[in-house]
Amino acid sequence: MINITDIFNIAKRDKWVMEYNPDLDSLYWSKPKISPSTQLKKFLQDFSLYITEQGLIEGLFIEYAKGNFISHNTEYAELINKMVKVNDIYVLPQNKVKGVEPLLKSMANMVGNETFDAVNKGLDLEKFVMTR
Repeated sequence: MINITDIFNIAKRDKWVMEYNPDLDSLYWSKPKISPSTQLKKFLQDFSLYITEQGLIEGLFIEYAKGNFISHNTEYAELINKMVKVNDIYVLPQNKVKGVEPLLKSMANMVGNETFDAVNKGLDLEKFVMTR
């Protein structure tokens, strides 16, 4: 079985950035430049993953971040609260990442746990994801 729980370490290694678009209420945590072959795969309730043709994870996407996800998981509101506005989106500055690493790791673990539950219910992750 694929170790989906390694999302946090992948994010750290690949220096993922976090952005929030208030108009779309969407939260993005991904590589600064996603590969051209990457597709957004939604197979979890609150999350979608950016996955390359080779099956590598390059990011996480949360639709209805404030309206749904954060309203049910209030501890993650701090991620958006620490962001600064740049043009029409909000970004988490690099100097604030260290301070929210426990939240980022917790969120990555949540994705891993929900994915694990989905696998137990019959989802074949081998069709979607592998880590390097």
